Amino acid sequence: MDIGAAEKATGIPPEPTVAKRAELLRALAAANPDIVKYENKAVDAARNQCSAVNGGAQRLDWLAAQRFTYKDVTTSEAQGKQINQALKGLGFCKV
Repeated sequence: MDIGAAEKATGIPPEPTVAKRAELLRALAAANPDIVKYENKAVDAARNQCSAVNGGAQRLDWLAAQRFTYKDVTTSEAQGKQINQALKGLGFCKV
């Protein structure tokens, strides 16, 4: 099975286009400006968060806070909630 099919099966959307990536990064920055200091990490975290969103995971806001806390960036659970709202609002997690 190819990686794209495996990701889709687990609820992870494809790498965003340049325009979608810019839109995503703007939405993430609104939740926590520090997140986008590391753009690739932010996009990867967003794609991985979609697997939780699409899989009906519990404690989505906490999971987002964990996924978007890296290097010198700390994300709170309240910011995690904003991130989840942004991902849903953008339709980013549609696979």
